[in-house]
Amino acid sequence: MDFNKLDTSKKEELHQEIIAYANCMGGKNFFLKMIEDIRAVKPNPLLNKTGTFHTSKAKVTLSKSMFKETFNSLFEAIRKEEKSGDMLSGLAPKDYKTTMNVMRTLRNVSINIESKEEGHESFDFSILDTREEKKTKVTFIFKIIFFYHLDEAKKVLAYKAN
Repeated sequence: MDFNKLDTSKKEELHQEIIAYANCMGGKNFFLKMIEDIRAVKPNPLLNKTGTFHTSKAKVTLSKSMFKETFNSLFEAIRKEEKSGDMLSGLAPKDYKTTMNVMRTLRNVSINIESKEEGHESFDFSILDTREEKKTKVTFIFKIIFFYHLDEAKKVLAYKAN
């Protein structure tokens, strides 16, 4: 995704969403630091068997642990969604089945991020947005935290409407 190529209303909507999450963490810098900490952990902390991991600024908990195959399939689906706009269109039958299994597995999985800073809130989000039937997408907040380059998060946080 290139944030600069989105229309103004979409930019504003994404900015408001990410600012709300950042404020729960204690501000933009705490939010960006959390993303940097998550990216620094190898292997990806989503693969932690307990479904819980810590950064310097937050405690992140998955409602269900994720296996490496599911993780890899999810990231392939995100790449497909970014290129074509839909993670299922044009897939070979075997890839379609794999992607559908990932969607079934992750449909009810939520991520809770709890700030370690005194007086700040926690927030929850789902990995998949299933509001529209047959149009399941990966949520923007999940992509910002775990998939997109840190510069995209900075662009969203710094956006100012004209």
